[in-house]
Amino acid sequence: MTETPIELSRRKLLGGLGAVGLASAGAGLGTTGLFADGETFENNTFAAGVLDLKVDWEEHYSFQDGEADAHLEHGITRTRPENTDDYVGLPDPEDPVVWVHETDLARYMDETAVESFPDPNDDGVQELQLDGEETGFEYVACEDGADLDEHFDPSTEGALRTNSGDTYVDGEVRPLIDLDDVKPGDFGELTLSFHLCDSPGYVWLRGRNVSASEGGLTEPEAAVDDSPGDPELAEQIRTVWWYDSDGNNVVDSSVGAVDVMLAVDTSGSLDGDDVADLATAASDLASDLDAAADARIGGLSFGGGSIDDFTALADGPVSFSGLSANGDTPMPAALEVAAAELDANGRPGAETFVVLFTDGGPNYDNGPYRAGGHEVGPYGNGDSSNAVVEDGELDETAAIAGEVRDSHRILAVGIDDDRAPSGRTGESGVPLLSTYLRDRIAGSQGDYFSAEDSGTTSNVLGAIVDAIAVPEEVFHRGTLAEDLAALSSGAGVPLDAGLETGFDEFGDDGDDEARECFQPGVSNYVGFGWWLPIDVGNEVQSDAVSFDLGFYTEQCEGNGGSGTTGA
Repeated sequence: MTETPIELSRRKLLGGLGAVGLASAGAGLGTTGLFADGETFENNTFAAGVLDLKVDWEEHYSFQDGEADAHLEHGITRTRPENTDDYVGLPDPEDPVVWVHETDLARYMDETAVESFPDPNDDGVQELQLDGEETGFEYVACEDGADLDEHFDPSTEGALRTNSGDTYVDGEVRPLIDLDDVKPGDFGELTLSFHLCDSPGYVWLRGRNVSASEGGLTEPEAAVDDSPGDPELAEQIRTVWWYDSDGNNVVDSSVGAVDVMLAVDTSGSLDGDDVADLATAASDLASDLDAAADARIGGLSFGGGSIDDFTALADGPVSFSGLSANGDTPMPAALEVAAAELDANGRPGAETFVVLFTDGGPNYDNGPYRAGGHEVGPYGNGDSSNAVVEDGELDETAAIAGEVRDSHRILAVGIDDDRAPSGRTGESGVPLLSTYLRDRIAGSQGDYFSAEDSGTTSNVLGAIVDAIAVPEEVFHRGTLAEDLAALSSGAGVPLDAGLETGFDEFGDDGDDEARECFQPGVSNYVGFGWWLPIDVGNEVQSDAVSFDLGFYTEQCEGNGGSGTTGA
């Protein structure tokens, strides 16, 4: 490599990525598959089925050398550390540009976030909920997610895209990835989340409006470029694509031992059939986890003022039967008893989880509660007849959940969750059950799952197994040139909801029998990492490449997964 400075334009590098194509591919084309099938008759009235695709995201751009030292305890290094177990390689652990110490990772990701959706406070980091009288904000993906052109304009009233110099300049809306002055050794990462609303669907990732140009020859480029007129930039950019199961913007490529406690709501807001459905779903989940990984699965039920049906980790996998519905919802006790079992009897080195199935917010006596040799509580003011809102029990349970998450990951499944946790809508200061469970109990969008009713809870079990027991799947490594050829060909790249299937996204046909549909109620993440290797020379100076990136969906029922080649 020569000593002549290389001046690339980030804006030219990926200038068109996602600007309009990201939304329009999901919102417009998705209806073609929907209305091919899915109409039903209800009460003698003809009604069409519903399929809607919403998108949100968070994007990162690397620190330059030395920039992170003032922010991170260990800084970053471009040389392989002696103990790689303590470090995370970015953006691809198989070919990292930099190494970040695991204790610095969360801070590093916050510091390198350049834009996101939703981002109501414009700090570049995705925010799903902001508390406070003046900053109150509650994000519901299937209502507020991006699927229209105006969602990409951060200057519009109520816009949720980051409004900054990276997204809106001199009255011009910038593309989703808006970069300039890329140097060899630079890298970036974009995690796109898509949400299917109402119906299961096949999903494709598509690239359109692909263009690449030489951009003229500078003197140093001409000295090394033996193919003038043939742009090399896309061929030099390395890429990695993966299913980012936990939505943390990092490739997590291994799963070890897991210890899991399942907690099933049996409160009086459910009926006998509901409880039977949840018991079956939880038992099936325990069986699936037991088959998928080195797992121990205990469990408990909570309702009627007590913690019951306790199964210790050592006695699992838990199987629930004969549960009945009655009484209040002692959610904090369920979380603390499950955590106490993991604390006392979890295996050293095992990753630990609490999986909560519930149809409502907390409502409980003060306790104490006892189960499996663990005693927790007391809580609240001792009067479960008082309303959740007046007692402040929402906040108490959220604080307990936060303490549990310090040591264990909480996955929450909400049943009929488009209402207030207390069952009363329109209460001032009370979030929807979905956002309460997502943000205050599970703590993140990727750890929350939604079911329309108890009978559809089984639809999200596969995604929960993937989140707990299956390594994140890197489904392609290559060059940007290779990626664009596949993304812009035919129907695009067919995505697969089953991480353990043998389906090859960049090699198999969309109607391959190994491909699985995506389910509503699950947040699905696709990670895209790119980097320009440090040893790339002057031949890429002035080169440019741009394209639109988007998702397309068709409902599963009545469609074989072959897709459409429409624009």
